[in-house]
Amino acid sequence: MLKGLGDVGQMIKLQRELKNIQKRLKKSEASGTSHDGAVSVTVNGEYRIVDLSIDQEFAGKADKKTLEKAIANAVNNAVDRIKEHMAEEMQKLTGGMNIPGMGDLLK
Repeated sequence: MLKGLGDVGQMIKLQRELKNIQKRLKKSEASGTSHDGAVSVTVNGEYRIVDLSIDQEFAGKADKKTLEKAIANAVNNAVDRIKEHMAEEMQKLTGGMNIPGMGDLLK
């Protein structure tokens, strides 16, 4: 009869699962810290900062440039971690298959 219809069904199922994972990942959070640990940042799956903490003693002693670098480092660290988390979740969905373009869906 209709050969390949099972494949379409699988793709629809995969698409639904992807949407569910995207919703869940938007709510996920990951934290990162600066190299010296004086600044910590938490971002969500939409790459929004949801928490920022700066050690008071560090803030009082650090010059502007040092503080800016520490904040940037902590933010970048947190973003890297949330991206890793998202990639792991995508691997679970695809069963480790390398599907072109799938990694870009959550960027």
